[in-house]
Amino acid sequence: MNPMSSDKGFTLVEVLVALVLLAVALSAVIKTASENTLNTAYLRNKYLAGLVAMNKLDEMHAGRAWPSTGNSNGKAELARQTWYWQMKIENTADENLRKVELKVSPEQDKEKILYTLTGYIGQR
Repeated sequence: MNPMSSDKGFTLVEVLVALVLLAVALSAVIKTASENTLNTAYLRNKYLAGLVAMNKLDEMHAGRAWPSTGNSNGKAELARQTWYWQMKIENTADENLRKVELKVSPEQDKEKILYTLTGYIGQR
């Protein structure tokens, strides 16, 4: 070819290589964005489950009633979502103190616990 040739542009192979590189880069961006969305939803739910557990423990503190030992469960509404909690109350070495363990999940399935909170209630 003559160096003064007026043929300018890319070959078909160069264009295809550029398209493959662009496709790989865009798929990586889409994968990262979808992972960030899933992580954000998980962290939001974990935070809300923690609020449910803390609210339940605060209710017990505010009620000033001495809780009996044993297991119980229930549900609470928060952020337009139903949360299911399980509570286990146990005696401690101090007879004026009870251990409270709360587990919260977005479903009634006991295997999908999002948050566990352990606290103590003292007898007044």
